[in-house]
Amino acid sequence: MKDGYAQLRGVTRSRLGLIWELAQAGGELDEEDARLAEVLEQHPEYADVWEEAQSMGTEEVTRDGVNPFVHVAIHQTVENQLAENDPAQTAETLEVLLRAGYDRHEAIHMIGRVVSEEIFEILKERRPFDEDAYVAALEDLARTERRRGRRSRGRGGRRGQ
Repeated sequence: MKDGYAQLRGVTRSRLGLIWELAQAGGELDEEDARLAEVLEQHPEYADVWEEAQSMGTEEVTRDGVNPFVHVAIHQTVENQLAENDPAQTAETLEVLLRAGYDRHEAIHMIGRVVSEEIFEILKERRPFDEDAYVAALEDLARTERRRGRRSRGRGGRRGQ
C-alpha cells in the first residue's frame, strides 16, 4: 500500500504544481482549481514548495512541523464546504468566528482543525465520515466562541481592543 500512497502523493503534487503554475501565469482554471490556487496564494510561506511541487518526488515534506500539502488540502476542504454550503454549519461557524473577531484566514484554520480531527478519527477507527459528529463539532466550536466572545466583550475583550 505504501507504493499506492507514494504514487497518489506524486500525482497530487504534480496537479498542485500545475495549478500553481497556471495561476501565476494568469491561466484559466475551473472553479475548484481556482479555489485551490487562491488557497495556495494565501500561504506565501510555502511559495517555494508550490514552485517545486511538480519535481519534489514523494518524500515527506514538512515546514516548521507542518506538511504544506496536507495544510492546504484541509484549507481547501473548508473552502469547498463553504462554496457548496455543505454542510451549512460550516458557513454558520465561519460567521460566528468572524463576529468573534477572527480574521477569515484564521477562522478557516479553526474550522480546519475540526476537519483534521474528523479525518484523524476516520483513520484511527477505520470508519466512514460521520457527518452528524462533524456538524456537532462545528456547532461546539461556534458555541464556545459565542460564549468566549460575550465574556471578552463584557470585560474589554481580547479581540475588541
